[in-house]
Amino acid sequence: MDQNELVSITQGALAIMNPTTPGKVLAAGEAAGLGKGSRVVEVGCGNGTILALWGREYGISGIGIEVREDACIRAEEAFRAAGLVDQLCVRCMDARDYVPDEPFDCAASIGASHIRGGLPATLDALLDLIHGEGTIIIGDRYWQSDRVPPDFAREWPDVLTGYEILGVVRDAGLDVAAVIRSDSADWDRYESGIWRSVISWLGNHPDHPDRDYVIDYFHRIQDEYFGYGREYMGWALFALVPGAW
Repeated sequence: MDQNELVSITQGALAIMNPTTPGKVLAAGEAAGLGKGSRVVEVGCGNGTILALWGREYGISGIGIEVREDACIRAEEAFRAAGLVDQLCVRCMDARDYVPDEPFDCAASIGASHIRGGLPATLDALLDLIHGEGTIIIGDRYWQSDRVPPDFAREWPDVLTGYEILGVVRDAGLDVAAVIRSDSADWDRYESGIWRSVISWLGNHPDHPDRDYVIDYFHRIQDEYFGYGREYMGWALFALVPGAW
């Protein structure tokens, strides 16, 4: 099964496709200095929920970049429902091919660092999208301990500890203005939403040729979550600003 199709099956029904809340998304936007007139680009915008939140609360304008066509349709619907079609739009394309007409005030990548293969490359790409005084909002996984069982750590080679993330941010010439961490309830709500989506899909597709693959995926992610993920994996939003030095 194509990876994008699997993402649509497992997370397409989630308003925010990460273990966080609207309130925490808004807090990250505030820390990044979003306000009326701010131009924002979100790489891997999913269903457009985050941009719509910032549009309603802070009056931003901007663009979401998303490769999955079904998510692009949902994003357009989200912007329309929020009355923001004059402020927000979505480009349905591979984010790696996007070149802006002019720099943005803020670039965001919320749970989408896999597009570039990890946090360092993602930061480099986002810096190319903003002007010299622009800010960045990153949402990503991190290890809560430097003593992660090797068999689990090998499954997530791109995940860093929080301290390693701080080093990567500083190496990119940025400072962390705020960190907004997810808690256990955020994780449980997010993972449970995925499980319900998978169960619903399986019920609606009894004869699908990839049914066994989806069942195996479903059981594997539950094994990871209950066995290791909840104890060792964290997730947070990081608001990044130009280095003060």
